[in-house]
Amino acid sequence: MKKAILFLAFIGAVSFSCSDDDDQVNTEPCTTIVVNGLEVTVKDGAAILTSGITVTATDGDYIEQLTPSDVSGAYKGADERAGDYIITVTGDGYQPYTSETITVEADECHVITEELTVNLSPM
Repeated sequence: MKKAILFLAFIGAVSFSCSDDDDQVNTEPCTTIVVNGLEVTVKDGAAILTSGITVTATDGDYIEQLTPSDVSGAYKGADERAGDYIITVTGDGYQPYTSETITVEADECHVITEELTVNLSPM
């Protein structure tokens, strides 16, 4: 009987000490950088297109024209804004492109960037 009680006490102690850390509060500070929710690279074959192209992100009533990056040529936007976006890409001499829904999620501090590469087809 003593062994059974000791065994149950041991199991209870082990169960208590192996509990999940889900109730722990994140004490790490968030950074002050701004994270883009969307990065869209527009190509014609292997060439990245940045001139004469319009990239628009729409989430319900929210509409934003994305701007091309100086470094990578990717169109960036939806800064720190989670949501469900439809991306449209238009350009002179190219067939318009419309994406499926792209979901941008966020963690405790920032959005998680969604990247999309669009290969435009000439008209």
